[in-house]
This record gives sequence, C-alpha cells and structure tokens, in this order.
Amino acid sequence: MKWKKGAVSPILAASVLGVLALIAFQLVWMRYSRRLSEELFNQRACMALCSTVENYGGGAVCNKNDSGESCCRLNSADDNPAFDSSFHANLTEQLKFYQIDLGYKLTLSTEKLCEKHPYQCSVSLPTENGENAFINLVFPEKEAFVLQKMNIMVAATILILLFISAILLMANWALMKQKRLLQTNVDFFNNMAHEFRTPLTNIGLATNMLTRKHEILQNNPFLEVIQRENGKLQAQVEQVLQLARLENGDFTLQPETFALLPLLQSVADDMAIQMEEKNGQVLLETIPATLTVWGDRTHLANVFRNLVDNALKYSSDAPPVIRISAASIANGVEILVKDNGIGIPPDQCEHVFKKFQRMREGNLHTQKGFGLGLAYAKSVLQLHKGHIKVQNISPNGSQFDVFLPHKPH
Repeated sequence: MKWKKGAVSPILAASVLGVLALIAFQLVWMRYSRRLSEELFNQRACMALCSTVENYGGGAVCNKNDSGESCCRLNSADDNPAFDSSFHANLTEQLKFYQIDLGYKLTLSTEKLCEKHPYQCSVSLPTENGENAFINLVFPEKEAFVLQKMNIMVAATILILLFISAILLMANWALMKQKRLLQTNVDFFNNMAHEFRTPLTNIGLATNMLTRKHEILQNNPFLEVIQRENGKLQAQVEQVLQLARLENGDFTLQPETFALLPLLQSVADDMAIQMEEKNGQVLLETIPATLTVWGDRTHLANVFRNLVDNALKYSSDAPPVIRISAASIANGVEILVKDNGIGIPPDQCEHVFKKFQRMREGNLHTQKGFGLGLAYAKSVLQLHKGHIKVQNISPNGSQFDVFLPHKPH
C-alpha cells in the first residue's frame, strides 16, 4: 500500500498504539498488584490478630445496656470497657512482626463487621452465655498505606513508559527525517531527469536536421556516435520518469486485448541494431499466432525490451542468443525469455528487481545504466496483476519467467 504525502506514518501510528497498549497493560497490572497487596496486608493483619487472641487465651463478657445494645469486654479488662493495655501491646508487637506499622482501631461486639468494612478482619471469642463475640480490627489509613508501598512500582512504571515513549519518538523523528530526505532526493532526480529530456530531444532533432541538410554528414562516424549516445541517454531518462510516475501513482494503464507475437516481433526489430553490434539474434520460438494477452501494449513492449536489453548487456564472449517462447496456461499466459549470457548468481536473484541494483562482478559494476529496467518491468507487471521471476539455467545463462493473467471479467 502506498501512503500519500501528509498521511500519518504507519510506523508512528503503530508506535502510538503500542504505547497506549503498554499503558493499558501497566494499569491493569498495577490494579492487580494493588489487589494482591491488599490481600497480603489483610492476611498479615488477621494473622497478627489471631496470634494475639491465641496468646490472650480468654473469653469475653457481653451485657446489654439500658437501650438494649450489647456491650462487650474482655474478661481481663476490668478497668477498660473493652480491651486492656496488655492486649494492645501484644497486638502492636504482632503487627510489627508482620511489618505493619499503622494505626488501628479495635472493637468488640456480638456482630461480625468485616463484611461491611473490607479494610478489617474479625476473630471470634466465646462469651459466658455460650454465644460468640467478635474482635474487629480496622485500619483507617490502610488504603494510603498500601498506595505508599506501591510508590516505587508506580514511579518505575512511569519512568519506563517515559523512556520507551522517548525512544519511539526519537526513532519516528529520525525515520520521518530520513523519509523527507529520501523524498527530496527522489524529487530532485526526477526533476533533473525531466529537465534533461528537453535538451536531449533538441540534440536528437539537431543531428537529424544536419544529416538531412548536409549529405556529406550522413555517414559521419562522429555524428553517429552523438546520435547513438543521445539515444541511450534519452532511454535512461525515460526509464527514470516512467518509474517515478509508477511510484507516485500518476500512471494509468490503457489495457486492451492484442496478439502477443506481433508485439514481441516489434521488440526484436527495435533491438536489431544492438544485436547486430554483437552478432547476436533474438529467436521467437513456439509462440502461437493466435495467442493473445490483455494489457497496456506500450508498457508491455517496454517490459520485454528491457528484458532483451538486460540479456544483451550481460552476454558472454559468445554471440548472444535470446530465445523467447510463450504458452497459454490455466490462469493466463506465460512468456519465457532465455539467454546464453553470464547468468545471475543465486544470491543476487532476489535483488535484481530492486531500483538502482545492477549485477556485480566482484566489487565492480561492469555495465552502464541506472539499474531501473528490471524494477520498471516488475512494477508494470504488478499493475497488470502479473509477476516476474528469474532463475539460472545450465550450463550458463538465465531465464526470466513472465506471467500475465487473463482479462478480468
């Protein structure tokens, strides 16, 4: 999918979603940790109260006052309405043993209040009349105490989130900067190629007029060099501009159904001069005259012209022989372009269709060009919903497999 200029970067969007997901996960984890901390606190507090009651070993006395309410006290608490100082001292000591240094409140009643107040625990004591009294332990500042214990966890979580967010922000900023720089370079080269096209066209027109007006120059070798090299430059510039239009989306196909053989024959005729220079030939083999394809005639011709030109560039010392065959298959048409050149190393087969990639011999590029021909061919075939692949053939040479689907219904 191609992203338009000004659209939100997919990497930036993914980073934001990742940070939001991490924040949500951390919030859930902290909530779970707080619940575990509260449960652990309750367990320790109840264990401390149980140990204190077990050491006390006595019971409680409960009487009803004039208003009918039950008033309870420990058996040993003669001078206190409920608890004596030794019970408080023992409970405080047990709480410190369980690492709870927090103010508390104790109540003694015939009702178990922990169901109404989750921040307390209750332990039962027998009374003289055979019923049970409940010691209720309440911590008014328990919530603040638990949150204080989680301060380090909260601070660490915030620092980690800030650190990750800063890294993602810096990475996205660097990527967007590189993207802008790359787009600037691409625009510069495209504009430069566009500006080159006009003077190159004028050079071609001027040399043609010279040969027409001055017959003595018609076979001039220097003028032929100018015309040949000018044609090569024009072809390279057109490749750059065509590929730029493909990538920018400023390109629309004009598909039609046409016979494949005449198209390939025209490509062979166009490459005849280059083939003669190397004593090579293009052979059209087993191509039925009735075989048709669906696509843009002009750009498909450019695709096969680039394949033939590529085979010619990387030909071996022997005269180049390029064989083109085609056949109808289940879902479309398959065209094979074979050559007897130097072949393509296996480690470079996946890279030859990338822009500005040319096959290397050692550390040197032996052939001229921008390395755009095969990238252009792949892009055009993808627009046709087709594909192209390359493989080595023995004893030497390479084979390009081109697939074009049937006309969609």
